[in-house]
Amino acid sequence: MSIKLLLASDYAMVREGIRLLLHPAGEIELIGEVDRLPDAPQKFRDLKPDVALLDVAAVNSSGGLRTLRHLVEGSPQARAVVLTNNQDVSYARSILSAGARGYVLKDSLSGDLIAALRATAAGNKFVASRLRHLVGTPLDCKTRTRGPRLTPREREVLRHLAYGHTNSQTAAHLHLTLRTIETYRARICRKLHVRNRAELVQYAIAHGLLS
Repeated sequence: MSIKLLLASDYAMVREGIRLLLHPAGEIELIGEVDRLPDAPQKFRDLKPDVALLDVAAVNSSGGLRTLRHLVEGSPQARAVVLTNNQDVSYARSILSAGARGYVLKDSLSGDLIAALRATAAGNKFVASRLRHLVGTPLDCKTRTRGPRLTPREREVLRHLAYGHTNSQTAAHLHLTLRTIETYRARICRKLHVRNRAELVQYAIAHGLLS
């Protein structure tokens, strides 16, 4: 059975490496590539591959989740595998809850990626063995753990910060002063018991605030 694959990665070296890796797996046909992760949903709709492989760097975790959601919203039957170096369990759960069929870590053996693509094309799921027993059943809207109660405005500020916007950009988007955003950020961090932006992003992902 031939597996038609779409590859999305911001990095030319990664795309080249994956092309070489796929060569021995004769049934996997790479029918398209995109060099910007956000372009993957439209390319998927154009080419209609069997599987989309999304290369998501840890520094762009929120962007990867956003792209996956757009992909699944535009193509509900889409089968996607996420390749990442993000080993955070809550992020893996969010990715799977968002519709990914596979979650592969970049330091896994090369055979894991091939196995994930084959499993996904066959309608099954594949999770990196290191995380499999920790991830369990993907979280959905009903099973997400409840965190401290944030006001609607605090949630809005958190979303902007988690998407990578600076305090100044967030202030401009929400038509608030920089001082007000700084106050909100300090209050949010205090409520959530987090210390920096990376932990804010992890919280937002774990609680489904980036959809």
